[in-house]
Amino acid sequence: MTPEDRGLTTPIVDDVFEALADWRRRAVCLHFQTAAETQTAVGDLADAVARQGRASGLSEAESDVDAVEAALIETHLPVLHRLGVLDFDERSGAVRYWGCPTLEKWTDHAAAVTEQSGF
Repeated sequence: MTPEDRGLTTPIVDDVFEALADWRRRAVCLHFQTAAETQTAVGDLADAVARQGRASGLSEAESDVDAVEAALIETHLPVLHRLGVLDFDERSGAVRYWGCPTLEKWTDHAAAVTEQSGF
């Protein structure tokens, strides 16, 4: 089901900033912006997010793949799903990214601002 099917249109600014309020959600958005795919398994996504965290200087504990996967499943993917950025099927572990130009613009900006200091 697309975001439009759910009655979602251009996100309000509060939704954009809620989506970007955590480093894991920013990393999810960055992953899909740079990846050729728009669908992936949550385990593969967690691995990519954890790698981004380590590359940004986060500790091993903060960027542990299992911890990242648990946080994505329990908190971050449901938030992004509610905001219409992606679909997350917890049962199958499938994630489908819909994209959002406004969110992607701010994701790029947040990445540039935090590049020197990490997430």
